[in-house]
Amino acid sequence: MIMAPQSSLTPRVGTTLRGREDLMGENTLRLVSNSESQTEAFGRDIGASLSIGDTVLLYGEMGAGKTCMARGIAIGAESEVSARSPTFIIVAEYPGRVRVFHCDLYRITGASEVIDLALDESLDRGALVVEWPENAQGALPEDALEIRIELGQSSEQRSISMSPTGPKSRSLLDAVAQRLQVGMKT
Repeated sequence: MIMAPQSSLTPRVGTTLRGREDLMGENTLRLVSNSESQTEAFGRDIGASLSIGDTVLLYGEMGAGKTCMARGIAIGAESEVSARSPTFIIVAEYPGRVRVFHCDLYRITGASEVIDLALDESLDRGALVVEWPENAQGALPEDALEIRIELGQSSEQRSISMSPTGPKSRSLLDAVAQRLQVGMKT
């Protein structure tokens, strides 16, 4: 089994992280997290790889770990503010090496509400991390790293998959894959 010490995540059976060609050939990175702290650690790897203009979309049912992942992303981007779910304020801003705009669209009912938030303007100043992006109905950037978090076999376990939708998000996934390969053992 291949282990990634930085984020302590176990790749899903059948997924190879040895070479970038193997990972990018299937266009999706699949991992299994066995705890909330592992999910957050994986988020830190993403945050450490973020650059201005990146968009990360977090999909998953209530309690899947989207906010935990977002918290890790903010920490990895060197934010000194601990990320919390912005369900009621909708957008929270976390200054750091890369400014993270964390959005929770759970209460949004359509594209016009998302357009009113002017999230596209935040991409000039930082990275966008969005929970419940399905509620935006197409009003988010097309080039985004889509992260799907699904409940696993135990109450703590999560299946995490990351897929790019364009060249910028592919570069982000490539950078995350590089971070996970550092110090990897077979």
